[in-house]
Amino acid sequence: MFNRPLNRWVMLAAHVVINFVLGGVYAFSFFKGPLMAEFHWDPALLALAFSLNMGIIPIPMIIGGKMIDQGHGKAAIIIGGILFSLGFILSGFVHTLPMLLLTYGLLAGFGSGLAFTGNLNNVMKFFPDRKALASGIVLAGVGVGTLLCTELAKFFLAQMSITNSLLWLGIVYLGVLFVTQFFIRSAPAKGSGGIPASPMDQDWRGMLQTARFWILFIILAVGCFAGVVINSASVQIGTEQFGLASGALVVSLVSIFNSIGRVVWGAVADRLGNYRTLTVVYLSMAALMVLLMLGSGAAAFYIGAVGIGFVYAGVLTIFPSLTSQNFGMRNQGMNYGFMYAGFGLGSVISPYVTSAIGAGGSYSPVFMLAIFLLVGGVVMIQVMQRMGQRAINQAKGAEVH
Repeated sequence: MFNRPLNRWVMLAAHVVINFVLGGVYAFSFFKGPLMAEFHWDPALLALAFSLNMGIIPIPMIIGGKMIDQGHGKAAIIIGGILFSLGFILSGFVHTLPMLLLTYGLLAGFGSGLAFTGNLNNVMKFFPDRKALASGIVLAGVGVGTLLCTELAKFFLAQMSITNSLLWLGIVYLGVLFVTQFFIRSAPAKGSGGIPASPMDQDWRGMLQTARFWILFIILAVGCFAGVVINSASVQIGTEQFGLASGALVVSLVSIFNSIGRVVWGAVADRLGNYRTLTVVYLSMAALMVLLMLGSGAAAFYIGAVGIGFVYAGVLTIFPSLTSQNFGMRNQGMNYGFMYAGFGLGSVISPYVTSAIGAGGSYSPVFMLAIFLLVGGVVMIQVMQRMGQRAINQAKGAEVH
């Protein structure tokens, strides 16, 4: 009964549920307080666990991408999900920071990257007609999952220690994975004929030799840098620059609107096209950064921060589809793994830059830098649109001859 064909929308729902689980890794800021209270670790060193988790993700994404392109997308999801769950389960037994760096940082991070790329790129191949919408819906699961896992962690923490809470979170994740995997099928391998050929098809080696890849890579890094300014420091910006008593509410609001934005921008991109939509996204983020730089009071802060959370969702939603538009769907798994390194670059640099030049209590220099980068990103998007169309015309011409 478990081998019969599945409706693609049922599979899409299953992939979303998997991302509910993977979103749990972003609840680390909630775990930090209890971990420091129990073990008295240095907060800066403790933050390395999350940095390692994020930093290692591009490596398993490339490995998982190859599995997807060879027709083993479900295996990538299952193996990655098991490693991710084990990272949490084993974190329940740690007593030293190096062990936490190994379990939560490296093991859970490796599993997260493997399952995430399997989840996203596997389901996209079932939606060649609605790629941006499908990726947006799946990616929305991460934001919702962060909220769900935070609430689940609160429940466990009311009953037990932080380490036991991490242990039980991992067990719950494993249980969800076991049930959900019955509703997932692997997309066909690139050489099976199940994925239509495109004149734009290029493997990762050919892709890395094109100027188009590197321009897209920079555009992605720029967009992620701007978005992560809010994701990483919304509480500090709200309390230090805008005088809020607490920034806790904005964290939840940014997460909720970011999840909604992923679905909205996916639907918009399928109608307006990836380049036009991405232009709107970058210009909107720049305008909201101007509001944060020049505005004052709670209203300006919430509109700016929550607005950026909503608009930034479009960056990660559009880029999977944009990658396949430029380099074909047959090699999408590995190709997007390399492209995703642009997200890693922007996400790693942004928190450090924000802390360094926003340390005086005013984050206006950070906003100004982000505006400059976003405007530059808009220029590169226009250049890229022309280059992409020229590449499509040349590929079609070569195919005819």
